[in-house]
Amino acid sequence: MSEYAEKHMPIIENDYDPEDFVFVQENIKLKDKVYKQTSFLKDVWNNFSKNKGAVVGLIIISIIIILAITGPMFSGYKYDGIDLSQQSMPPHMPVLEKIGIFNGYERGVDQYAAKGISDVYHWFGTDTNGRDLFTRVWEGTRISLFIAFVAVTIDIVIGMSYGLISGYFGGKVDMIMQRFVEIINGIPTLVLVTLLGLILPSGMTSIIFALMITGWIGMSRISRAEVLKLKEAEYILASRTLGAKHFSIIFKDIMPNIFGQLITMAMFSVPSAIFTEAYLSFMGLGIPAPQASLGTLISDGYKSLTVHPYMIMSAITVLALLMLSFNLFADGLRDAFDPNQKH
Repeated sequence: MSEYAEKHMPIIENDYDPEDFVFVQENIKLKDKVYKQTSFLKDVWNNFSKNKGAVVGLIIISIIIILAITGPMFSGYKYDGIDLSQQSMPPHMPVLEKIGIFNGYERGVDQYAAKGISDVYHWFGTDTNGRDLFTRVWEGTRISLFIAFVAVTIDIVIGMSYGLISGYFGGKVDMIMQRFVEIINGIPTLVLVTLLGLILPSGMTSIIFALMITGWIGMSRISRAEVLKLKEAEYILASRTLGAKHFSIIFKDIMPNIFGQLITMAMFSVPSAIFTEAYLSFMGLGIPAPQASLGTLISDGYKSLTVHPYMIMSAITVLALLMLSFNLFADGLRDAFDPNQKH
């Protein structure tokens, strides 16, 4: 130490009492806490249940599915039953009518009493052909949910398999498969469905074929990206060293490790598929009459929007709830399978 430092160094006296220092945990007995071993699915459910928005979305989806299955059965009406004597009737519910809402009044007039049918109830009203909208809305929800289920199946079967194979083999195989995807993705869905309508009967068949041609592209890109991350992992190299075949590695080693993310992305495709069906039906390229879907109901109700706004409100409400609930549900699944993405 230099002389300057020795001359100018402050002198610190030890004025501390040893009793000033006390061990905080001197009298506390520490015990190891043993946590119960839980399965991966239980951890996923615990993480999912903490997301209140996702739980609400799941509840709403469950209620809509139950109503779509049971609603047309217990309504007492057929979705294609025409009764011109009851056309354009406002909503009429047996309990709510007593408190002044859904009591069959429109523009201050009881439309049911005016036609002498006050003992008849149409919960969502009727359309311009006298068909019960409650039955048609839930019948249309069945079709929309079925198309959403088909979209998820196409995503998982075609999109996931295509992306796994393309990403795993790489090289020329990957280049050719990705150029093919870019060509298909360049075809607008609306043009594709219109062209299919010239060959196939219009309706659900053309929509499903359109989803089979273009609906899986997003899933294939996601699965390809996940494979590119994992294919050089040590356990994959170990499987190759032990002589495992390529497709065994793809579907037994790689796929189980990314299946959670792929299921989550498949759930995100459900609102898109429902909206696609509704949009095509609204444009007249979807489900033909007298069948009903949420898109056709919105299209029919739009024609009478200024005169009978209730005709469009029920279908729009169900469609909005479906899309919002599936988005919340998919967001909760994403956080449950990958807790690192939580905000």
